[in-house]
Amino acid sequence: MSGAFQSDMWYRVAELRPKLHGHVRICRQRFRGRAWYLLADRASNRVHRFTPAIYALIHGMDGEHSVDELWATLAEKLGDNAPSQDDVIQLLYRLHAADVLQAGVPPDIAEMVERKRRTARSGWLRNVLNPMAVRLPLWDPQGFLNRAWPLVRPLMSPFGALLWLAVVGIAAVAAAAHWRELTENLSDRVLGLQNLFLLWLTYPLVKLCHELGHAFAVRRGGGEVHELGIMFLVLAPVPYVDASASSAFRSKWARMGVGAAGILVELFLAALALFVWLALEPGLLRAMAFNVMLIGGVSTVLFNGNPLLRFDGYYILSDFLEIPNLAQRSGQYLSYLVKRHGFGQWQAESPSDSPGESFWLALYQPVSWIYRLLIMVSIALFVASKYFFIGVGLALWSVLSMLVIPLGRGLSFVLADASVARQRRRALLTSGAAAGLIILAALFLPLPDWTNAEGVVWVPANAEVRAGAGGFVTRVIARPGAAVAENQALLQLSDPDLEADMAVRRASVDQLEVQLASQAFNNQLKADLTRRTLEAERAVLARLEHRADELICVAARSGNWVVPNAGDLDGRFFPQGALLGYVVSGALRTVRVVVTQEEGDLVRSHTRGIALRLADRPDERLRARAVREVPGGSQQLPSRALALEGGGRFATDPRDTNGLNTLARTFQFDLELDTDATDLSFGTRAYVRFEHQPQPLAVQVYRRLRQLLLARLVV
Repeated sequence: MSGAFQSDMWYRVAELRPKLHGHVRICRQRFRGRAWYLLADRASNRVHRFTPAIYALIHGMDGEHSVDELWATLAEKLGDNAPSQDDVIQLLYRLHAADVLQAGVPPDIAEMVERKRRTARSGWLRNVLNPMAVRLPLWDPQGFLNRAWPLVRPLMSPFGALLWLAVVGIAAVAAAAHWRELTENLSDRVLGLQNLFLLWLTYPLVKLCHELGHAFAVRRGGGEVHELGIMFLVLAPVPYVDASASSAFRSKWARMGVGAAGILVELFLAALALFVWLALEPGLLRAMAFNVMLIGGVSTVLFNGNPLLRFDGYYILSDFLEIPNLAQRSGQYLSYLVKRHGFGQWQAESPSDSPGESFWLALYQPVSWIYRLLIMVSIALFVASKYFFIGVGLALWSVLSMLVIPLGRGLSFVLADASVARQRRRALLTSGAAAGLIILAALFLPLPDWTNAEGVVWVPANAEVRAGAGGFVTRVIARPGAAVAENQALLQLSDPDLEADMAVRRASVDQLEVQLASQAFNNQLKADLTRRTLEAERAVLARLEHRADELICVAARSGNWVVPNAGDLDGRFFPQGALLGYVVSGALRTVRVVVTQEEGDLVRSHTRGIALRLADRPDERLRARAVREVPGGSQQLPSRALALEGGGRFATDPRDTNGLNTLARTFQFDLELDTDATDLSFGTRAYVRFEHQPQPLAVQVYRRLRQLLLARLVV
C-alpha cells in the first residue's frame, strides 16, 4: 500500500463494474507463514500473486458492484490497512493488461492488438538475447495426457515410488561395482565422432521423457498443460513443456514434485540404461545406453538439477524456500538496495516480505549470474576448440547479453530514469565513484595470487634406481625388500646385441693390432693409418664396455631396496633410463608435483612460498620448499593417481597401457617438507599451493585469459 489514500484520478474508474473472465480462478497459498492469493489465468498459464486485502477487492468483482462501492466497503472493514485509491487504479491496470478483467465498457480493439504484438515481440527479443535457449511452441498435449493418464497413474503412486527406489538403488550399487569400467577412457569414448552423433540423437528422446514427466505431474495435481515445443539449447533441439499451471497448486510439496518429476524420470532411465549396458556386448545399443546414462547424470548436475539456472532445480529451490519469483525478486531487491542506500531514495520499498527472505534475495542473483557466465563461456570455449568462429561468436554474444547490455541498462537508468530525477546528482556521483573505485582496485590493488597443483609423496632423487643401459634382467642380485649398502649391486641386465657388438669390436681390435705390428717395420705410412683406425676402434670398444658396466645396477645410497611388481623382474626388458625401483631410508620428506606448461614459468620464477596438504591428513597444513626441477618437460606422470582415471587433473593418452603418458607436456618439481613429518606413505596424493607475489586483479585475469586462449584455442 503506497501513496495518498485518495486519488485525483478516481473519477475515471469509480463507476466501472469490473468482472473477472471465466477462465480465471483464484487459489490460496501460504508463504513463510503468511496467506497469499494467486489469480491463475488458464488461457495464458500466467499467475498473479496478491495480498489478502487485494484479494478481498478482487473477490467482489462480480460485474454488479462499482469500483467505488467495492473500495468503500473494503475501507470500512480494514480502515488504514485498506489499499489506497491509487493502489486500486494500479491493480485495475494490471488486471486489464493481463487480459483477465472485463470492466463493462467496449474493448479497445486496437489497444488489444498492440498488446498482443508487444507480447510476441518480447518473446522474440527474449530468444535473441538468450541464444543458448530459443523456444518454439509446437503442440497442445492436454488431450494426450488425459488419454494416457490411466496408464501412467500407477507409476505416480506409492507403488511407483517404491519401484523407482528399488531400480535406482540397485543401479547405484551396480554402477559402483563397475565404476572403473564405466569411466575408463571416458573422454575418448564420449568425444568420438560416432558417439557425438549418437549423443545428438539420444538427447532429445531422453529429454522428451523428462518433459512428459513434468506434464504428467501437473496432470496428477489437477493442472493442465497446453504447450509442448522445441527449445534449442546450445544449438541442440530439446523438447520442453509449459508446466506453469503447477504454480497455482496450494501445496508447496506438490509444486516441488512437478519440478522434480523430470529429474526422477532421467535417473530412472539412466538406471534402466545401466542394466542394458551391462547385459549387452559392445555395439550400437550399448553405446546408446551409455549415452542415456551420461545424459541422465551430467545434465542433471550441470543444468536441470542446478538451482542457479532457471530450470527444474531453480523452481524446486524457490518452492522449498517459499520465495516465488526468486530470481526476479532478487534483482529487484538488489535494485532496492542501490536506490535506498546508494542513491538516497529512502521512500523505496523493499520487495522482501519477511526478514528471512532478505538473505536469499541478496545472495541468489550474484551467484546465479557468475555461474551462468562461467557455463556460457565454458560452452563457447568448447565449441571454439572445434569450430573457432562459431565459438568466438557465442562468446561475444554471451559477453554482450550478460555484461554489456546490463551495464547499458544501468547507465540508462542513472542518466534518464524519472524515478531518480530528484536524486540524479547523487546517483551520478555514487555510480561514478563506485565505478572508479572498482577500476582502480582492479588495476592497482594487489590481491593474493597462487597456483594450485597436485603431486604425490616421492623419494629423493638419489633414491631412484634407473637402468644405465637398456637390457633384459638376467639376475636379481639383491632381494627386493632387503637392506642394501651404498654402491651395492642390485640387478644384472643383459643386452645380446651389445655383447655381439663388443665381440665384433674386440676381434677388430685384435686384427688391427696384428696388422699394425707387421706394418711397423716395412711401411710406416700404412702403419700410421692403421694406428688411427685402431685408436678409433678402441674408443668404440671402451664405450661399449662402459655400457656393459652400466648393465649392473647399483644403489646410490644405503637403505631398503623397494621394487614395484618385484615378481615380474626375471626376463623383463627395461629401456635405458627406465625406473627400476627405489632405495628408501629414513622418513620421506619429498613431494613430486606436476604442473601444466602454462603454469610452469609462473611456478618456477614467481613462487614466494609453498603450502600443501596430504590426502590422508587433510586437516594438517604443511610448508615446503622447492629443491629441484626435473630437467625438461615431460609427458609421463610419476603416478597414475595424478591422471583423470585416478582422480587427478591430467588427461592421458588412451593408447598408453600404463596410463601415465599425458596428452600435453608437463613440468615436474620436487618439494622438500620444512617440518619433520612422520609416517608419510610413498605415493600419497598431495594438494599443493604455490604462493606468488600479490598482483592486481586485472593482471591476474589477463594472465589467466591468455593462458586459456593459448591452451584451448592456440592463439
